[in-house]
Amino acid sequence: MTAVAVPSSVRTRLDEVRPNLAVARDYVKSKLSAELADFDPVVTQARVKSDESIYAKLQRGDQADLWQLDDLVAARVVFLHPEALAPALEVTSTQFPVLEARNVEVDKPTDFRYQQPHLITTLPADYLARHQELQELRVEIQFTTYVQHALQESTHDVIYKGRRFSWREHRLDARLRAILEIVDDVLENVATVAELGDDPPFPLFDNRNMLVETLRRRFGEDALPGDMRRLAITVETLVKEAKVSHEEFDALLEANDDLRSALSLTVADKVLGVLVRHNVDRFARPAKLKVAVPTELETLVPEALQIPPSRRVRLGEEPVVEEPVIEEPVIEEPVIEEPVTEE
Repeated sequence: MTAVAVPSSVRTRLDEVRPNLAVARDYVKSKLSAELADFDPVVTQARVKSDESIYAKLQRGDQADLWQLDDLVAARVVFLHPEALAPALEVTSTQFPVLEARNVEVDKPTDFRYQQPHLITTLPADYLARHQELQELRVEIQFTTYVQHALQESTHDVIYKGRRFSWREHRLDARLRAILEIVDDVLENVATVAELGDDPPFPLFDNRNMLVETLRRRFGEDALPGDMRRLAITVETLVKEAKVSHEEFDALLEANDDLRSALSLTVADKVLGVLVRHNVDRFARPAKLKVAVPTELETLVPEALQIPPSRRVRLGEEPVVEEPVIEEPVIEEPVIEEPVTEE
């Protein structure tokens, strides 16, 4: 979009105050980042209003003075879920003197909109004591969610700064906001919403869930990592390489209590040790799969010493000349074609 010309006299005045506004912008961003860190904001951003926007807003005549503009400096704090907005707004209100709070009331259930709460504030008194030149500055601080932020960034210039008024564009913006309110609620409660129905049979996930339950039973919840899905995929890969059934794997875990109780190994290390004890040849032969073999595992499972360097994950060591991998033959059933009968 073409920039609007700003009279040189106005631009000169704005050039005088802009360095101070930049200092305030940096302070607001730093202050919000520190005060709201416990809420894990996805994005914390701040900006100084452009000369063109400042002059265009002043030309409307709603404000008698530059310092009466609400958003000479504006900040936006973006959170993953809506639940963080209210407590973040409350904490911010204790740090920045609030002149006005907007869009913080509960909307009527029939309102077809999705509003972003925001505060109009001044700077904290202790900061103003050191920066008298910013006494009259008003700062706008918005609080929003990730999906709402994406909508704002995608549609703002089209909907609110376009070249014409469009009922359809504003209607589409309102409909998108209504949809995103539902999306935010679902994302915030995704685990609960997903439990509303039963999972259909899905062999890949069903087999992995059986591994998860086996690991929970044999190792105990306290010994397991938070990311059980990643562990299940790793264990699944090792079990397939060892060519053991789920029942055999369960029995092997039960029979190797010394490894299950080892303190110096992860659960994945222990599973590898159990499988190597059972059949080290499966991990000693050339193959594409690489395994991580810590020294502690070699101490508890001497058979692991037979795993060649070409099968091991390297931790910064010199490259190893790979041995040729001979894939196991896949035996396919012969296809018997029916004879073609001439008519």
